[in-house]
Amino acid sequence: MAHTSSSTGSEYRHDHDAVAEQCATSIHASISTLLWNEKFSDMTILCNGREFNVHRAIVCTQCVFFDRALNSNFKEATSGVVDLPDDDPDVLECFLEFLYTGAYSDGVNNTWGKPSAAAKMNPQEVQESLKTLPGPAQFLTRPTEEEDDNLFKASKVKEDEVDEEYEEDEDGDEELPDADGPVELSQEMEELSMEALSMLENGEGLRRLAEMRDDMTLPLRLYVMADKYDVPALRLLARERFYRAAELVWEQADDFPDIVDEIYLCTRETDQAMREIVCRLVGTRIQSDRVRHKMRAVMEKHGEFAVGVMEYSLHLGYPQIRVEGS
Repeated sequence: MAHTSSSTGSEYRHDHDAVAEQCATSIHASISTLLWNEKFSDMTILCNGREFNVHRAIVCTQCVFFDRALNSNFKEATSGVVDLPDDDPDVLECFLEFLYTGAYSDGVNNTWGKPSAAAKMNPQEVQESLKTLPGPAQFLTRPTEEEDDNLFKASKVKEDEVDEEYEEDEDGDEELPDADGPVELSQEMEELSMEALSMLENGEGLRRLAEMRDDMTLPLRLYVMADKYDVPALRLLARERFYRAAELVWEQADDFPDIVDEIYLCTRETDQAMREIVCRLVGTRIQSDRVRHKMRAVMEKHGEFAVGVMEYSLHLGYPQIRVEGS
């Protein structure tokens, strides 16, 4: 008797995945009510003048560092107080927010009150995702048109990629709000040249420039902190946000070389993900005299970065670059 394939198994798996996702969202929604709430708090984190009252059941179960600190013969296990004098309290605040909510607020990406996709992955899925660089497949191929050295037009963010961190409601009928969403701010940044920013009145230009820098700096520093305290899901989310921000504004941001410098100073040599992102971004535009002039100092400081940029440029099939003054 011939056996016919049944979709029952796949339907069951789909239903099981849907239930698991709803449970993950529900759990984060419940836990998030305890964020910055001293009720039931049984642990204190001190960081450069700031005090965070948190909960061991939430923090220690997601972070091995705190688990070891509170379950050892050290004084922290008795006092319930952990001091982190070497960390930035603002970055730590976002770090803790992720542990409670599965996302973090940065003024650019709206979380819609939901945990990120990274927070809902199992540990194996997170590790597999960390092995793959973020960005579209064409990030690995040469552009089809030559770009003019005097004009950079940031690639448009596809509408269906903008909110991939956050799942839409199951019914699909509810539209996401526009306020403070990533599309609005990112497209606004694309259209603003450095000259236009400098001409804005009442300090607006400085505010926009600060936003452009913070959009890259915060996820970079969160990535480093998540690596330091071993929270892979936050590493994945921070890396994705860094890539999105850098892809949009790196050529407009005069301090992008400082960002690259910080990456090479603060990330482990064995962790190539963030380094590879900036190498590939710069490698796609290294034929530009303007880009080479801008990145020259940091390329001289970090030879590994210079080699990475050149290798990616050669991978794209660009001809050898004439060195200025030769």
